[in-house]
Amino acid sequence: SELQGAAVITRIDALFARLRAENRAAFVAYVMAGDPGREDSLAILRGLPGAGADIIELGFPFSDPMAEGPPIQRAALRSLKVGTT
Repeated sequence: SELQGAAVITRIDALFARLRAENRAAFVAYVMAGDPGREDSLAILRGLPGAGADIIELGFPFSDPMAEGPPIQRAALRSLKVGTT
């Protein structure tokens, strides 16, 4: 909903304000759901906050990832190949 979207933006704005006050950059991690497999993908996601990720962007695989760069294309295709839907 629009209200939930506003809450996320507020949280992200607050995060960047805090990082700016700490004079540091954000660590934004991108993970393709299901790559290299369901369990490994989940373990990676669970480990990112402890590794210092400030924001986690979760990609969802699709069958025609041509608008993405080669690494994300390969990750999407690997994810689809192991059955991610």
